[in-house]
Amino acid sequence: MNLGLSTVDISGFLVDEHSFLGQTIKLGIDYNQLPSNVDDALRMYLHSYTMMFSQRNRSGIAIGREELEQGVFQATVCLEIGLIDKSHGDANKAVEIVATGDLESLRKRGWELAFSRLEEMQHEAQLFPKRREAAFLQDYAEPVRRWAYTAPHTWLCTDPNEEDGPTIADPGKAYETFQDLVLRVALLKSLPSDALKRFGSAAGRKGPFSEILRNLILSLVLGKETLVATAQDVALLERMVASPVSSPDRLNTLLDRFRQQIGEGVDSSAKDRFIRSVRAEVVELLAFGSDLGRQFIVQNV
Repeated sequence: MNLGLSTVDISGFLVDEHSFLGQTIKLGIDYNQLPSNVDDALRMYLHSYTMMFSQRNRSGIAIGREELEQGVFQATVCLEIGLIDKSHGDANKAVEIVATGDLESLRKRGWELAFSRLEEMQHEAQLFPKRREAAFLQDYAEPVRRWAYTAPHTWLCTDPNEEDGPTIADPGKAYETFQDLVLRVALLKSLPSDALKRFGSAAGRKGPFSEILRNLILSLVLGKETLVATAQDVALLERMVASPVSSPDRLNTLLDRFRQQIGEGVDSSAKDRFIRSVRAEVVELLAFGSDLGRQFIVQNV
């Protein structure tokens, strides 16, 4: 079994500036709200939990490395998820929670959420092939396939396309991908069905979200009611791009239109990530210069 965890550096995780738990520990120590050796207590907890997990899940007489790695990984991810949930993402509140020392409560809450998330993802994996929007979201086909083969109670993915055997899912990072997909499905659902159908016919194939996103950017900039661009549309956009006048205002207006198009009821973090991706897409389009027209699905007339 390949868990995708050739090494598990507990110390690295606890001080990782990209993890919420790592940020919390650093903040607590810097402001004397947590003892400087708080990471030792976390290591002891993780060691104790991992041994218990490994003994319960071992496949033979001896405890194997795979069981140890899986136990450490699940515990650290659950702590992260549980801390974010109980603190509502508030760093100061998170420091107070860690200071209580009730790590088992955090892990249990994280486990509940992880299980629920993996069930959600598995459910979406069953729906995705039936969605008409899936034709424009082919860049999500691989993670969706993995979700379909992931068991929520073990986190193990038995995707037959994985050459190295079962791998372990990360319900923290993978759930962000799921939320991003949910947002994109909602965005595509908000578009007129006829516009999607015409775009699909013009494209002539299934494709990644970036293809329809670029045409949607063009449509919102030009105020078009269709997603299929014409040569005249592209020429107009090229003239607008060539003119530096009010370009920041145009970008801000475009981003506001996307925020309105997304609407309410989607995860705020996913919305922030999406708006950043739109901004990055615009920057990339601007870099094409005279080759800009090749970046859109254009209707041949």
